[in-house]
This record gives sequence, C-alpha cells and structure tokens, in this order.
Amino acid sequence: MNDRVTWQLYNGSALDYDEYRPRYPRDVFGLLSDYHSPLSPLRSAADVGAGTGIFSRQLMASVPSIESLACIEANPDMAAVAKERSAIFRGLDVIVGFAEMLPLPDRSCDLVAAATSANWFDRPLFYQEAARVLKPSGTLLLLQNTHRYWDSAFLDDFASLQERHIPGFRRGHYSDFWGGYGKADFEAELRSRHDFVAVECHKLEWRQSVTAKQFRGYCHSGHIKTAIAQSGAATIATELEAFLGRHQDTSGCVAVDWLTDVIMSRAPP
Repeated sequence: MNDRVTWQLYNGSALDYDEYRPRYPRDVFGLLSDYHSPLSPLRSAADVGAGTGIFSRQLMASVPSIESLACIEANPDMAAVAKERSAIFRGLDVIVGFAEMLPLPDRSCDLVAAATSANWFDRPLFYQEAARVLKPSGTLLLLQNTHRYWDSAFLDDFASLQERHIPGFRRGHYSDFWGGYGKADFEAELRSRHDFVAVECHKLEWRQSVTAKQFRGYCHSGHIKTAIAQSGAATIATELEAFLGRHQDTSGCVAVDWLTDVIMSRAPP
C-alpha cells in the first residue's frame, strides 16, 4: 500500500467535509440508469473512496432498486462520519478499506462507483479489483467534480492562490496516489484495458451559490491545509479574505462553477 498514506490529509476534517463538499447533479443518476438499466436492475453497489458517504447517500436515495451498498473509505475519521450520517439507509454498510484491495467477494456487485476519488487511487490496481468484484456486465462509474476556472474569474483567482502556496499544485491536475499532482485521464485508461468495455463519457456543467463562510469551510476541508502548512495560517486567511472580498456579491455569496465528468464502463458479459 501507499506508505505516504495520502488519505491522512482529511484527518480532523470529516465534519467540515460532509457539510461543505458539493453533492452531485441529479443528471448523473439518469445517465447511470440509461447506461445500466437495459441490462438488469442495480441491486448491489460499492462506493469506493467514499469519504463521508456523500455520494453513497445520494445513490441510495436516487436508485431505489439498490438493496445493498458497501461504502468503502480508507480514512477512519471520514468512515465514522459516513456511518453516523448514513444510518437511516437500510443496506448501506460502511467499511474501512482500500481501493487497491477491495474487501468484497468476486462478482458481488452490479455497480462499482468512485466519486471524485479515483484520482487518489493506484488506478491499475483499482481497475483490476473493480473488474474482480463486478458481476458480468456490471457497471463501473467514475465521477470527477472539477472547478471550471476557465469560465470563472473567481475560480481562476482561487487556482492561482493554490498554485502560489501548494508545492506541485497546477490547475488541471489532481491529487494522486503518490502524494503529488498529476493528470487523470480515466477514459483513456479504461479504453486501453481488456477487462472493461463500452466506455461512455459525459460532461455536466452546473453552478453552486455558496456563502463566503461555506466557501471557507470547503477550503479548510481539503488540501488548503497543505497551503497553511507551507505559508502559514495568517497568510492564507488574508489571501482568502481578499479574494472573497473581490468576488462575493452584495448578499455575501460567490458562484462556484462546476464540471462533473461522468465516465462509465462495464465488465464484459
């Protein structure tokens, strides 16, 4: 396993993560249904790198045919919050585990999902594990929420702040398994494999209006902590307040423009 234990970034941040991280647009579930439903109903699922269970709960609420869902997360703090927040969902089981060594039997899932988490994985190992646990013709769903900094002066400003204060950070790159930042071309990776077929990709653009307080909470639930460790809490707080002041509207809100990449593939029949 990764001896850099990158999942420790979220130690102590689970409550803020669950409160301030974005959910996923409803169109995701329509796309999933259109892709998978002609084959058979989704009964069993796994959400890998599930964090505090944000997508797990959305999935169970949006796809009523799901009877069992394994919410798999490496960080014990995040898993504890997932368990607490997901208790009302019958059949949702939170498991501390890793994408590269899924704690699931062979051919046990109709669906394996990773929602803004696959960038953190050793993906060749994850794809191998996903292929192992998927039933024949089972669906692999990868989602990635990305800031549309190219469409937004606010998010362009935010990307610049991160580039100044987070070693190795570059816009258009994602945190990776090795503790750095890299590209993550899920579509190309899946198309190159023999154990997945029928790759399909969609892009969903949407906008979220949040208060300045909520955006600060979002920042402190993730790798802005790395910027604070690098440059100091006072410096980061000053810069955050300055750019929020430049971009928030008269009601104290900012518009966050998101792109959700939806990549689906399936195990061979």
